[in-house]
Amino acid sequence: MVQELVNAGIQIGLALLVVFLIWLIFARKRSGFPNFTGLYGAPAKAMGLALLAALMFAPLTIAVFMLPGLADAATGPDTVAGRVQALGMTAETAAIILIIAFLKTSGSEEILFRGLIAKRLIAWMGFTAGNSVHALIFASIHLLIFVAPGGPAFDPVLAAALVGVGFTGGWVMAWINEKRAGGSIAPGWLMHGVANAIAYPALAFL
Repeated sequence: MVQELVNAGIQIGLALLVVFLIWLIFARKRSGFPNFTGLYGAPAKAMGLALLAALMFAPLTIAVFMLPGLADAATGPDTVAGRVQALGMTAETAAIILIIAFLKTSGSEEILFRGLIAKRLIAWMGFTAGNSVHALIFASIHLLIFVAPGGPAFDPVLAAALVGVGFTGGWVMAWINEKRAGGSIAPGWLMHGVANAIAYPALAFL
């Protein structure tokens, strides 16, 4: 568990460093760092909407990763679900799930994808186009499962399912952030973290 905290801290630190350097070089004179990245609080209603969205997206994510061809890859020994399966559901395992879901995965990814990429593309292209391009980039990252060691053979149907759920989730997270939370990335972080925290044990034990 301590090692996971260290790993999560390193991952978030690297994400923040990348965004900080970009802000320092290109935007320091126009905006403060918190505003540049959305690192500030969000209204309670926006957080509630993000929680509701997470409860809707978690079953969808689980369903996609339980498709034939993805299920074995999603629960392999090097995956979070695979580790949870091997450890069994204990208090320590629950803590590891929360650390990975809310810090290591969603923490660093929200800083990079919603705090940097989405905001810059939306500022450049307008909300609809910028958010769509950002969501497509976010979704495409999930296709790396096909080239990862032990990953499944490429299948266009599985690829479409992964891109579909990733695109929709990414688009909704940025929409809540920008349209309901005044640019804060907190709702996207909550939505992402809750969905992952539900999906990891579900994939391990279903």
